[in-house]
Amino acid sequence: MVIEESANLPAKEIMNPNVVSVGPNETLREISELMNKQKIGSVVVIDNDKAVGIITERDFATKIMIKPYFPDTKVSDVMSSPVIYVSPNQSVSDIIDIMANREIRKVPVIDNGKIVGIVSGTEFLRLFVQTTDADIKKIYQQYVKRIFSNWFED
Repeated sequence: MVIEESANLPAKEIMNPNVVSVGPNETLREISELMNKQKIGSVVVIDNDKAVGIITERDFATKIMIKPYFPDTKVSDVMSSPVIYVSPNQSVSDIIDIMANREIRKVPVIDNGKIVGIVSGTEFLRLFVQTTDADIKKIYQQYVKRIFSNWFED
């Protein structure tokens, strides 16, 4: 797959449609057990059919263990909120910018208020695996050109 094509792909083409969601009254213990059982890195918190938060493995490592919270703490007390999300038609390039600028690793895909998928580093890795040697060479050339462009100004 050509890099330019990948950058322009919409979220709906790369997202994982299997999103696990929980209610805001679930406990951290229940969330931890669910994430372990499902072998997933995040759950989206839904209240009244609306995404109100997300909790990730990173939250467990950086928030929950540091404070620490009790296992019976409600997820609504710890979740990241409001949810930073993308639409199904936003491009891979846009998603990468959002994730980099917001320093997040998982982005739910929401269409008309409903969660339809999630994008994480795993989806980008799948795209990367499809890149060809020519793509990598082109990326390298663009990188070198950008770095040394000021050396060759007239």
